[in-house]
Amino acid sequence: METKDLIIKINEIEKTLPTDGAKWNNYNCQSFFITTIQFIKNYVGKDTEFYKNLESTYGDRTNNAGTKRAWVAKEVLDSLRSYLNLNLEVSRTENYNIQADVINDFMLQAIKLATDKSFHPAAAAILMGATLEEFLKKLAAEKDIDLENINKTIDPIAKKLYEKKIITKQDIKDLTSWAGIRNEATHGNFEEVNDRKRVLNAIEGINLFMRKYSGS
Repeated sequence: METKDLIIKINEIEKTLPTDGAKWNNYNCQSFFITTIQFIKNYVGKDTEFYKNLESTYGDRTNNAGTKRAWVAKEVLDSLRSYLNLNLEVSRTENYNIQADVINDFMLQAIKLATDKSFHPAAAAILMGATLEEFLKKLAAEKDIDLENINKTIDPIAKKLYEKKIITKQDIKDLTSWAGIRNEATHGNFEEVNDRKRVLNAIEGINLFMRKYSGS
């Protein structure tokens, strides 16, 4: 993405958070933060100070952690825009590739669907699950794990990855939970995926999981 396009996207992302701080809540702060960190990861890189500043906020477990993360995200976006306006370049990380970029773009779309009240959260859950499935296939391919004789969906692939000691037991539990949300949505059990916050939390968890195993 060209510098001018990055600046345009920064401006668009900033508009997703109310300018009036009194209107901030956990819901819009979390959405804004997730969108920002995914954008920085995709187009700026994990090895930059911009990304590291965002990632450092995950250790905050105080009551107003969501608001603090939103402030940090705003500051990072503003700093990045100033950096780009000085005609300084940002380079992609070594692990950047087309497939990963597509996966991350789909996660951004899932966030948008989950936060847009004109769409049922099930739409975001389906896209979220499909994106996770593609990431697991990509991870298996990177680790030379044969998926030929299994059903190439989240749970069977996750089991293979666990058997090969690529992922942990806790990862399996998380993946099973996320797969459950996706399956409820896919099978039309919309009342089971009516909680928008639950879907957003799952998206955040999946983003953390993908970041953990990207280029591992």
